[in-house]
Amino acid sequence: MQTQMTGTTNQELIEKWVTQQLMNGKTNCEMDGTLFVYGNEAHRLHHHPTGEIEIVPEQISDVVVFRKREEPIELNHCRACGMEYDTFKDAIECCSDVD
Repeated sequence: MQTQMTGTTNQELIEKWVTQQLMNGKTNCEMDGTLFVYGNEAHRLHHHPTGEIEIVPEQISDVVVFRKREEPIELNHCRACGMEYDTFKDAIECCSDVD
C-alpha cells in the first residue's frame, strides 16, 4: 500500500486506521470513499486504478455529529483513531498524546 501523507496528526491517524483495516483483510477498493473527520477537517480515501490510496482533503466549515441513543459505545476502541484493543486502558492510551 502506498499513501500520500504530509505528516499531520489527522493523516497519521488515517494511515494507522488504513493499516489496521488492511491487516484485517480489507482491500483498497473496499476502503475507497471512506470519510474521516478530525475536528473540523475532513478527508476521504480515494482508490486510484494503479492501486494506490490517496488521502484527499474535503472543504467543510463546521462539523456536528449526532449519535443515536441505541448505538452501543464500544469501550475498547480508541476514540481518536478507532483501533480496537483488548482492554479499555489500552484503548485510551493508544492516542493519548492526541487531544
